[in-house]
Amino acid sequence: MTPHRLLVLITLGFPVLVLLVSYGAIAVHTGNVWPWLEVVHESGNRTLIGTVLYFEHAARELPLDLLLGTAVGGSALWASHRSKPAGHHQQILLSAAVVLVIGVIIAGTLFTGDSASLWNNLLQMHTRPGEPLSYGSHWRYHFLSRLMLMLVSLGIAGLVVLTIRGRNGADDRTGQWVFVGVLGIYIVLSMVFDLNLKPFTDPVFLGHQAREAFTHGLVTLPLAWWFCLVMSSSQEKTGISTISLRWPLTAGIVGIGIAVYLLLGALLGSAASLGQTDNLVRLIFPHFFEHFFSYLLVPLIAALTYKTL
Repeated sequence: MTPHRLLVLITLGFPVLVLLVSYGAIAVHTGNVWPWLEVVHESGNRTLIGTVLYFEHAARELPLDLLLGTAVGGSALWASHRSKPAGHHQQILLSAAVVLVIGVIIAGTLFTGDSASLWNNLLQMHTRPGEPLSYGSHWRYHFLSRLMLMLVSLGIAGLVVLTIRGRNGADDRTGQWVFVGVLGIYIVLSMVFDLNLKPFTDPVFLGHQAREAFTHGLVTLPLAWWFCLVMSSSQEKTGISTISLRWPLTAGIVGIGIAVYLLLGALLGSAASLGQTDNLVRLIFPHFFEHFFSYLLVPLIAALTYKTL
């Protein structure tokens, strides 16, 4: 088995396994092997299917998911094996799929709420149920975890290059500029959304970010990389410069450091006791299903970025 094929199997198999284990944990917790109509969300008012189709949550994740997907696509492009961009038919299909998913999220939010609900979510005004609306709160609730995921994605690109081609491969510098651009936009938007010290110090914020890092690190990120790897070739190469792994691997190490900081901050601050429920099964496993739309949108955006630029 080639290294490329092995990476394809790992990046798909691991998130599928995580989702199966999560489903099994929910089934055991509810005593129902088909728990879709059981109330499982940490808030205590959403069934499993309602958690999957949580449109308002998907709407407030939308800006974050678009940036993460582009960052993954840029990372994959940097470690690219393709010799040329996708044909127009692939670009059209990917673009149509992205528009469809975004359209479903927006339509679902309007259907279950109203236009005010849609704008409140897009403007990042929600923290969690019961909390007052606050401009940028949701963005701050995810600041470190999304930064970590983007940095880890670039680190994965370095590992992909090492695994498949070695240090003497050639890179695609377009991917570098895409990643740097996304990172810059992310920092600017974080300032716009009134970044403060809470993501770094508040146990509630640290706990939520740790769970976000855990969820997306185990499922969303591998799925996005799987889609890019499937659309690449282990034989084709692109770029003209000798590759340097210093920056991507450093970025990956910094990302892992942020993840460790979030985990330690959550544990030392007893973040689990400050959650919406004291039941660890409901706190952890349904959250994997709450990000259903992220699992669709982030890989699609990543693939579109990878195959278009």
